[in-house]
Amino acid sequence: MSDLLFDQFLVPFFIRFFFLFGLIGVAVGAGLVFAPQRMQHVFGWMNRWISTRRSMQWFDRPRDVDAAIYRFCRRVWFVLMLLVIYSIFVLITQVHAGDFVAALGIRNTRYSLVAEIVVQTVQWFLIAGELIVMAVGIMLFFFPARLITIEKRVNQWYSTHHWTQPFDAMHMGFDTWVRSRPRTMGGLITAGALFVDINFGIMLFVPN
Repeated sequence: MSDLLFDQFLVPFFIRFFFLFGLIGVAVGAGLVFAPQRMQHVFGWMNRWISTRRSMQWFDRPRDVDAAIYRFCRRVWFVLMLLVIYSIFVLITQVHAGDFVAALGIRNTRYSLVAEIVVQTVQWFLIAGELIVMAVGIMLFFFPARLITIEKRVNQWYSTHHWTQPFDAMHMGFDTWVRSRPRTMGGLITAGALFVDINFGIMLFVPN
């Protein structure tokens, strides 16, 4: 099934994608060579600057759910324990690294051992996380005051704006270089796009 998915769907999709990408590259490169002024107008119309601060502003709004959790702590604990127990049961009894590797279609290959190690590592990492959740749930039910004290020491609020601020800086050096040498850049783009188009065109239109 995995080979069928790869051969019948993924490979043809990527071949068509890169062939179309090459055609677009040829058009852009030819436009820079023969009509650089018009292409600059097209680039100016298409280019948009998107501020990460505005897009991710809702991440920076702190939301307090502790009051609702502690208000219904017994119900939350009951649902949490059911989910944790079910998850641990499934991870231990239903997830087998060998079967997962076989489903990927890489059993008896040089990648099978590495894939099994990765699957087992993720499996036990998830089980350890579920056990931590179980411990938190037990504290929520039996020792809510102590859990509140721990949360006050551990909980920290992080602003995404601090981490994404460098993404808001506009770097126009490459754009300036292209504007100053449009035909040179157009020739390079056309040559690269033609190389991509010829290779993927052969794969797409020439039968094996």
